[in-house]
Amino acid sequence: MTRVPEPTDLPLVDDLIAMERPTIEDYCRASAEYIRKATVVGGKKGKAAQLRLSNALAQVTLADLRDRDLGLDHAVAGEREVGGGLRSVKADVSEVSEIHGLTLAVEIKPVHLAVGRAIWNRFGDIRTFAVNIHLKFPFAVVGGILTLPTTERVRSGDDTDWKSTSHLVSRAVARFMRAGGRKTDGDAPHLLEGIAIVAFDRLTGAIEPDLPPVGSGLRWEEFINSIAEAYAARFGEV
Repeated sequence: MTRVPEPTDLPLVDDLIAMERPTIEDYCRASAEYIRKATVVGGKKGKAAQLRLSNALAQVTLADLRDRDLGLDHAVAGEREVGGGLRSVKADVSEVSEIHGLTLAVEIKPVHLAVGRAIWNRFGDIRTFAVNIHLKFPFAVVGGILTLPTTERVRSGDDTDWKSTSHLVSRAVARFMRAGGRKTDGDAPHLLEGIAIVAFDRLTGAIEPDLPPVGSGLRWEEFINSIAEAYAARFGEV
């Protein structure tokens, strides 16, 4: 069972846990709230905010996938340790079937602060996660999610100056596009069945309408579609 973090004094973040059906928009608004106030919150409450946000994003992901009538009766939202080909890892959304073993594994990698330093590390983490899972479960449907704001602080801990991160997201899009698109169990294990990049405005929490561009396969609905199609093809009822 996922541990419930302590309250954070961030209304949008704390309200996530009470929502019956949070959406990706709810998550982005709450994440933006945390980013704006991270230097004030800090410490234990900052870590609690990050946990609440990750838990909520896992719930959103699973709910959106279940809306596609995939079943997913045994899927869980929240960290679960699963065995990989190289080592055990924790999947943020997962399903384990008695017949097929691990059928679904999603890695969530939110970036709240220091976007310029974190984005490429997160890319490596997602690719490593895919290799590890696919080596042991080649039929498993693997997804990766990266969320990040389109601005970041110029200096850590200083809320007065901000700079754009849009150019970093644009540079990352092509690399993430090449990491997705795994269609069959015979494709390379480092590829993923679906990847999402969710970029949002830190002031409003609104999801950017053109970043990543529509048709890249990286927007939220495109990601959900890719994961759902791969899952239905491999594990759907005949």
